[in-house]
Amino acid sequence: MAALAARPGLSFDAGSVARRVQLPEAALSKCFQRLAARGLLESRRGPGGGYRLTRAPGSVSLAEIASALDLPRARKGRCVLQDRPCSDKTACVIHHAAGMADARMKEALSRLTLADLAVSCKTSRGTRPAGRRRMGPFPTRCR
Repeated sequence: MAALAARPGLSFDAGSVARRVQLPEAALSKCFQRLAARGLLESRRGPGGGYRLTRAPGSVSLAEIASALDLPRARKGRCVLQDRPCSDKTACVIHHAAGMADARMKEALSRLTLADLAVSCKTSRGTRPAGRRRMGPFPTRCR
């Protein structure tokens, strides 16, 4: 999504985006299909087709993207320490702290937009100290 946000209004096929961000094409295609089904992306078939954002990058929150990809439900009700159910009734030792951290993460994602990611991509390029390899998702993946 950050790669699409860096060039709003343009369409890109999933394969070219997958190569650009170094992800498997099948996995990215599945994500793009989910995002299109939720109205965050538009897909067009044929020559000149591909995926593009349906709204301005500044109006798409990271929380919307996480929700569209079902990320909030991925571990809902599961313990972060062990693969077992975890709830207020069967709480693990960090259940309360994990719940607070989850709430803070949701709040932070709701404040961040794709425009913020696009800015991070642009400003993180070429800013590493001399002699250091590129590390992290933005310098190597937001092209």
